[in-house]
Parts: sequence; structure tokens; C-alpha cells
Amino acid sequence: MRSQNTMCICLITILPWMVFLIFTYTYSQTCIDDVHQTVKRIDKININISSSICETSIDSYQKCYKYVTELVPYNHVILGIETVNLLRKQLKAVNQSLLNSSLYWNDDDRFKPFINLMSSRNECQILYCGANEGGTDGLEFIRKYEDCHVWFLEPVTQFYDKLIHSHSILQELKTGKHHMYNIGLSNKNDLIDITWQDIRESQALTLVGVHEKMKDIGNELKYKLILRDVAEILFEFHILSKTNNNIITGELNLLHVNCEGCEYEVIERLIKKNLIKYIRIIQFGSHRPSAIRSSISQIYCCLQQMLSTTHHLEFGIPWAWERWLRNDLTEQK
Repeated sequence: MRSQNTMCICLITILPWMVFLIFTYTYSQTCIDDVHQTVKRIDKININISSSICETSIDSYQKCYKYVTELVPYNHVILGIETVNLLRKQLKAVNQSLLNSSLYWNDDDRFKPFINLMSSRNECQILYCGANEGGTDGLEFIRKYEDCHVWFLEPVTQFYDKLIHSHSILQELKTGKHHMYNIGLSNKNDLIDITWQDIRESQALTLVGVHEKMKDIGNELKYKLILRDVAEILFEFHILSKTNNNIITGELNLLHVNCEGCEYEVIERLIKKNLIKYIRIIQFGSHRPSAIRSSISQIYCCLQQMLSTTHHLEFGIPWAWERWLRNDLTEQK
């Protein structure tokens, strides 16, 4: 009788541990399988984009070029909202209203729900470039997607100082889940001088045209701007990592860029380094910086062409906001 009681007690003691071990093993295997499946899906996009050449003779490019050129009737316009304001002003003079502003500006679209933002492992990293003074977009992402870690990047010190002292931002940083850096993204590491005029004209956040105008700065008060190679940052922030066999693992859930012109060099860099395929969703505002305005239509349409190799355009308006979803994720809708 005592032997039977002892056996029962042992079974009662051991059984929960067996269940726990089985659950742990199953969960671990599921996580490993998720990683393997993710890598497998990404490897399907194993195209060496760095060898791609922009085909300016094909129909899609010609249509894009014609559309983006005709979309902006004013050469000095940087963003679509400026076109909207100018058209409204002209129409108001003749007592008319602008009825098709959505053709030029779609500011609210950037907050539309994301399709397949996260994998089944519920891990989420958002890289937010151009947080400005308030980090508005990053705070909205934190509110909507509680599993996501947001990296706020802002290179302009005057903006960063306001950002770091924002009560809303400080509350989020205290959680230890989100991060903030006084840097911008580019296609290489650089430290450049800018003036307050650059900042006011929103030309400070990109390398475009900066070196050509350095000799014109003269005795103006200069501010330092730290720009980092986006290809390096992905590994430094441990969003991506390399195995001993140089196999890249991990992925960035969302690259969200609003940097007044750096979007072209950042995305092109990711394409040339063949890292673009490790980004689930790319969302950016496109701009027309004065330094490259004469060739901006070609630059924009070439970028569209190269992005379409790995991603699918979910929505977008030139000189406003657009969102690209990785091709393998569109199949999971």
C-alpha cells in the first residue's frame, strides 16, 4: 500500500515537469521553424540587385517619368502639400475649390494598418528616420503596435534636443523598450557642416548637394550633422546579424523614412548591398531637394523600378507618402 502511495506521489510530482518539458521543446521547435521559414521565404528573393540597371526605355519607366513630371506644375515645389496649397490659392482667387487634393497629398495614409507587419514570432523592430521635434509617427506606432521596438533617429541637434525633452517620448524611453539616437541615415558614414538656413529649408538631412555647397558656407554659424551608413546600422542595432558562414539572419519589420531627401540614398544603399530583402515593409515620404531637382524625376522613377524587384507598391503618391510590402508577404494576404 505504501509502495502504491509512493508511486502515485512520484507520478503527481513528475507529470507537471514532463508537461512543461514537452511544451518547452515544442515552443522552441516552433521558434526555430519560424526562423527557418522566414529565411527560406527571404531567400526566394535572392536576386543580386546591386547589378540591376535602371531601364529608362521601358514603358513603366516612361509612364512614371511622364506622370511625376506633370504632377508638379511648379519647379520650386518640394512636397505635394505645397502643390495643394498653391492650387488652392489660385482657385480661391476665382472662387473655386480644389476637389482632388488626394492626387497630390496623402499624409494620413502612413497610419493605415500594416499588412503582415510581424511574423508569427511577434518580434518587431521599427527604424524611424527623421523623428524631428515630436517623434509623432513613432509614438503612433508604439500606441498601435505594442510588440514593436521603435528606434527614433534625428540628426539635427536642435530638433533632437526638443525630442529628448518631450514628456511623451521620455515616458516611452523609460520602458527600456525603445531607443533614440542623434544621427541620420545615409549611404555612408559622414560628419558634415550645415547652417541654420539649411535646417530651415529642410535640406540638412541628406548628403545630396552638401559637399558642392560647402565652399559657400563662409563664416556662417555651422552645426555638425552625424550621418550613418544604413547598411551598418542594421547590424549595429542587432536588427540583422551574420552567422560564422556569413549567412544573414533577422529582418526589419518597418523602415519608416521622412528625412527630406535622404530616402533616395538610403534605399539605394540597401538595394546595392542586397539588404533590401530583409525589410518587410518600407514606407517613406519622397521629396524634391533643390540640389537634385533637375534630375529628381529620373531618380524617383529608377528607385521605383529597383524597389519593385523585391517589394510590391501598396499605395503611393510621388512627392508624398508611399508604402512597399515585400513580395513574399503579399502572397500571405
